[in-house]
Amino acid sequence: MSDEAKFLETIENFGQDVLENNPELAAVLKRFWGGELEIQDAIKEVWRVVARRPESGDNLERAMFDAFGVQPRSTDLAHFPDRQDLLERWGFEEEDLVFVPDEDRPDYKMLHPLLMGMIVELLQYDGDIPELRSGKLPEGGSPAVPVKTMARSPVAIGAMLRTASQEVAMELVAAQVEHDAKMGKMIEAVGGTGEAMTGLVRQETERGVAVTGYTPGQRAAIREVVGPTATELALMPFEERQELAHKALTSTQGRRSAVPVIGQMVLSSLQQQGYSAMRITDQEKEMIVADVEWTMGIDGGQGERNPDFNFIDTAARALTTKLGRELAGNASRYTSLHLRVVPINTVAERRVGWRAVLYGQGSPAIP
Repeated sequence: MSDEAKFLETIENFGQDVLENNPELAAVLKRFWGGELEIQDAIKEVWRVVARRPESGDNLERAMFDAFGVQPRSTDLAHFPDRQDLLERWGFEEEDLVFVPDEDRPDYKMLHPLLMGMIVELLQYDGDIPELRSGKLPEGGSPAVPVKTMARSPVAIGAMLRTASQEVAMELVAAQVEHDAKMGKMIEAVGGTGEAMTGLVRQETERGVAVTGYTPGQRAAIREVVGPTATELALMPFEERQELAHKALTSTQGRRSAVPVIGQMVLSSLQQQGYSAMRITDQEKEMIVADVEWTMGIDGGQGERNPDFNFIDTAARALTTKLGRELAGNASRYTSLHLRVVPINTVAERRVGWRAVLYGQGSPAIP
């Protein structure tokens, strides 16, 4: 079956309710299946329906893009699966996201200026925020990809972040080439001219392509890459080590990548102190026993960063000490404890780090 025929069949398979709400679409399909329209003419007619944005227009567009292997667009923050996580990260309420600068023009809306400022601040360190965009990677940006690692060296983590970013960048280039080829095929099938086609080309030009684990509107997935060897780290130029250590600390994905190793170091230290019933969790629980954090400033540039300062070990030791103080005399009251470590991403305040929370499992035992 050709892509064009597959598209029309997909439209028809939406169901009777969609066709009833779009009589023009139903009429086009009836003429096509009855042999009155050639495939190219039928697609032109369907595009005219989609361009007028009838009810269920989003579903019609999704079928078009699914049939030709193109990702559907996401233009509204409400479509993002991690919206609540984003709201909590930035400290915004749902109603504060949209800003109307001119009361006399209520239809003119924009993202809240403070949120826009925070996004710009974050981009200078991260290079990209895929969960906050529906279009292409920003010009001059680079994929921001967390990595799976238990490395304690900030330089090693920075090197892995660079490798992951380069890998995803190459995959995005390949995906863009494939996408452009499919767009050319679609334009050729439709005829290549007309207002609807001009809008389609403009929309597709701005669309962000997706690859596995890195999709516009979604949080980047953790990626496995090969880390540098001890010899490679030892022979690495000082300036390069500075750059990589700086990236590991200042980027959101660097701090996210360091969570497992910091959590394991804190857990091991506390278990050595006698808290043997403690386990790591990635979920919030009801009963908080202790809540501590460690942060440091990121005001200086990468040229001011000492690559030999191991902030990962420092953070783990500091969190362990603070949790130990909180636990003193209280840990025996709980049947078990769960440790959760999360990054602190207050980039706008130029302070970042990690937070460690201990949760008590079950009811406190009788002292």
